[in-house]
Amino acid sequence: MTIEQLSKNQSDIVNNCLLDLLESSSLYNSSFLPKALESLIKSQGFGIEMSGIYISTDEDPENIPDYLEDGIAFEFMDSHVTLPFKDAVAFIIFWCATQKQVEELNLDITLEKLKKKFS
Repeated sequence: MTIEQLSKNQSDIVNNCLLDLLESSSLYNSSFLPKALESLIKSQGFGIEMSGIYISTDEDPENIPDYLEDGIAFEFMDSHVTLPFKDAVAFIIFWCATQKQVEELNLDITLEKLKKKFS
């Protein structure tokens, strides 16, 4: 599946996953989005309570959901969407460019690394 083939519902799942990672925080993290993106660069999945981004090349098979064969999966509240690597990264980069809160996180270098790794 490519970005162009996503239904409104599927697009919403990816948007909500990224938004949840952006807006969720802990004592030591103002947002989990940077950690999730850094994990993808290391070919590792990352999840929090309601959301997660998983990658089929994760070295730990326990971190790969059964449905994920190839690419990157976005989960939000028990729903998921899987995209090829290049399309998933393109979606992430586009999404980040449209979110005002992302500017404060200084993710330009991280996004460039993601693009380089998966393009």
